[in-house]
Amino acid sequence: MSTRSSRRVLSALAFTGLAAMQAAHAQATGPIDARAVWQERSLSACRSEQSPTAPDVCLLRTMQRSGARPQAIAAARMLVKANKAGFISAWRPLGKAALATVTYPFRANTNEGTLLIGSDGAAIDIDEGSVREEDRATRAWRAFAAAHPDSVPFAPADFVGSTATDDGGQRLLFSTPLMTCHACAEDGALLVGYTVDKAGIVRDRQLLTIK
Repeated sequence: MSTRSSRRVLSALAFTGLAAMQAAHAQATGPIDARAVWQERSLSACRSEQSPTAPDVCLLRTMQRSGARPQAIAAARMLVKANKAGFISAWRPLGKAALATVTYPFRANTNEGTLLIGSDGAAIDIDEGSVREEDRATRAWRAFAAAHPDSVPFAPADFVGSTATDDGGQRLLFSTPLMTCHACAEDGALLVGYTVDKAGIVRDRQLLTIK
């Protein structure tokens, strides 16, 4: 097989992998839009050991009793089904795509996360699987891992900017710190780019560098 053909096959496999990832997340979290945001009310009763219901059930009931929009309750219910009890707490439009901040109120650490939402409503968890198999095969990751074998990504990722693409879309850039522990100094940071086409559909993900 020629080099050009190999590249085409790899590109097709990469796109297929992202499409499968999008489908999996869409199935887990469902279509999400700005109406899914809920302004948190007190959840202290849900955290109490004396609570008569499980924390995730208590969360959903609290949202219902506080008058949360149906879209917010639906998003929280889908997160619960994905074993990620939480709710959408903020929304940031980015052209035809958007970033949704997820609050995980019952976690001891890392109680926020980020979902990249395409114009089709499909959600991609930026923090899940921060380092993928294709990332580990890159020269940048191999060099970093050799120098810092115990360092791992610590969510949440930070949105650090965007650049325009030639076809009218945009590439969204996210940085995730790499550390040995929560209290440790940063050893570096993953810089990952997600390509969004002009229609607002997420098409590609790439590890750009480790800085």
